[in-house]
Amino acid sequence: MGNEYKSIFVKDNVLRAEAVVKLTNARFVDVINGCFFDDNVNILIKDGKILSMPGLENETLEIQPDFTIDLQGKTVLPGLFNVHCHIQMINPTLFSDFKTIKARKTYHDQQVERNMADCLSRGITNIRDAYSDDLRPNKLLKDRIQIKEIPGPRIMQAVVVGAHGGYLSPEFQGIKKFLLRLLGLGTIEYEDQNSGVIVFSPGATAQQVRDTVDRALNERGADVIKVGESMEKSLLNPNPSTMTMEQLHAITDQARRRGVQSTIHSVSVDTFQRAVKAGFSSLAHMARDGELTQQDIDACLNSDCIIEPTLSVGYDMSWRLKGDQFDKDPNLEKLYDFRNKTFISLAENFWTPELKKFVIAGFNKANLGKYKMLGILDLSKLLAHFSRLAHYGIENTKRLLAQNVTMACGNDGGIQACTPAMIGHELSIFDLFMNDEASGQKFDGIAAVQTATINSAKSMGIDDKFGSIQTGKIADMAVVTGNPFEDFRVIGKHVDALFMDGELTINNCNLALK
Repeated sequence: MGNEYKSIFVKDNVLRAEAVVKLTNARFVDVINGCFFDDNVNILIKDGKILSMPGLENETLEIQPDFTIDLQGKTVLPGLFNVHCHIQMINPTLFSDFKTIKARKTYHDQQVERNMADCLSRGITNIRDAYSDDLRPNKLLKDRIQIKEIPGPRIMQAVVVGAHGGYLSPEFQGIKKFLLRLLGLGTIEYEDQNSGVIVFSPGATAQQVRDTVDRALNERGADVIKVGESMEKSLLNPNPSTMTMEQLHAITDQARRRGVQSTIHSVSVDTFQRAVKAGFSSLAHMARDGELTQQDIDACLNSDCIIEPTLSVGYDMSWRLKGDQFDKDPNLEKLYDFRNKTFISLAENFWTPELKKFVIAGFNKANLGKYKMLGILDLSKLLAHFSRLAHYGIENTKRLLAQNVTMACGNDGGIQACTPAMIGHELSIFDLFMNDEASGQKFDGIAAVQTATINSAKSMGIDDKFGSIQTGKIADMAVVTGNPFEDFRVIGKHVDALFMDGELTINNCNLALK
């Protein structure tokens, strides 16, 4: 191909979207069937989408590419996901002192930008912010990513809809107000159009609830409707309350009518049951106050609900408490051993140098059983809320997974020392607890691939565009070394290359146009 012809499709050394680019010599992952496509399958990209996949049945062989990229025999996954994170919550440690809080505020923006770049470097092209007190920082971040001022994934934004006085829509009073302000939350009134929370009165009618959902979409720009509900008493939730089933149904139905997903903070058996019955698209976290019954699991299977267990929460928040009934739980013992082997490496790989030392210091403090914030505020009561997670939360997840309930990949990144880019870590905790000799393997490479791709795309309601390598879908693809079906740890590692919207965004392996 002559230079004159090539110049039609290249401007300022950037390939024009209308050029047809052929990707060849790769092992393309078929996430739907849990295998690789045949070796003779190639991919044609145009205008940011997969134009065709020659080599598959009924795919055209007549389109001639303008350029070809040899992918060097590497593995190609669809772009990865984090369906549940908190972008602006930069919390090196809950067990902080004044120095930690000052450093967090000073280096906040640096860590946010680091997290966004880390997501792309690990093949994550879509993330969902599950709650943000003030919507403005994320809007600005999205704009900066859009104009390519900084690298980062697409961001979908949840807006909380709930009764005033609920779990994520509380009256800011007492110790709860103090803790939330330390975390950088509770700083903006709910009626402010920049608030990530919009409320209705506890006695609101179904129509008033529907109107509130519409406000979240029209006024706040919500991409997903989030509900916060918790029946567990804790330091942050001393007087738990719930919405009526009529109100919950109004939220999910109105979201569905408006074409968006609905998700709910679900950490109790009661909320699990109510959420499935109300028709939520996904349940965030896992019931940790008791065992789910077979009836509960059957109800979930008969719904379209997807579970986002966010097992990383247990890694960050489950600690031994003297006198606690789960102090010697085998799952907690296993967690301590795993955490001691992996925590320092995670801190090294995911935190800026300025904050890394605080992350490690907080871990060392908690590992010694010292659970005080600012040296005076004992967080044992708060941690008791999470101590049951290592038992009931893990066991409930095992049972759901064993019966093929769909799981998505979210890690609650932003809470404690977890970042949005750490989806590989989330999958490793699935492996740690879901696979054991007694019950046989429940979480293999196929499950890991599907959890991080197509299941998560469905959970976010964008599986028509993302989550698998198929003709017509957006050309987001992570080029990696290794076989994720044999070793799921390939997922979430630094990629060799990344295509996003069909553009070669990262190229660490010297791919070249020909």
